[in-house]
Amino acid sequence: MLNQTLETGMPTGVAESAAVDAKDRFGVTMAEGLHALAQPLTILRSTVALLASPEAPETARRRYLDLSAEQVQRACDLFECLQDLVIANQSEAVRAPFAASTLIAAATDDPKITLDVSNASIHVLATGELPAALGDYARTLQALVAALKIAISLSCAGDCVELRAIASGGSLRMAVTSPRVHGRTLNSSQRLTLALADANIRSQRGRFTFTEDPFSASMELPFAA
Repeated sequence: MLNQTLETGMPTGVAESAAVDAKDRFGVTMAEGLHALAQPLTILRSTVALLASPEAPETARRRYLDLSAEQVQRACDLFECLQDLVIANQSEAVRAPFAASTLIAAATDDPKITLDVSNASIHVLATGELPAALGDYARTLQALVAALKIAISLSCAGDCVELRAIASGGSLRMAVTSPRVHGRTLNSSQRLTLALADANIRSQRGRFTFTEDPFSASMELPFAA
């Protein structure tokens, strides 16, 4: 007997297995994200105690205040990422045609990219006129910005991060590549950000992959019919 096929286009058994894998992946990612969130909160607890001490010199107090502000922002970023991860896993993606050129322009002009302190530049390579892709524009934009931001953060002054968009077998494939070998593993915040990018692309029946060193991330979505 032939297996029944779900809307995903996969046989029933394969789709059920994929659903279990996705649930397990979500649970592991949430656990890792909460562990990462505990780090800035632990630092904050220490700095608040030090700031409350009347014996702390003024120079130390200023240093503790700067450190506290940095960790508050880090905690806010991690919490927002966890929130978006829950949304990506529990809410249906809104799939509609969108132009690759519009997406790329929005990503490279995003404040999270343009305000980055790195002096690395972005070189966009697009082969010809790309057909409209079918997907969730907001989720794809979030994933692309995340990949660019991480690539830039791993770069040095004078480096050139490449964003390539090509038509590949009826799909739009976008790849972000940093040329620099940085010789270290990604931190917990970067891994959580990439997990969100992965969830965003998978939620709209796309593909997402990345390698750590040198960093590269690619995402693939089908073209609109």
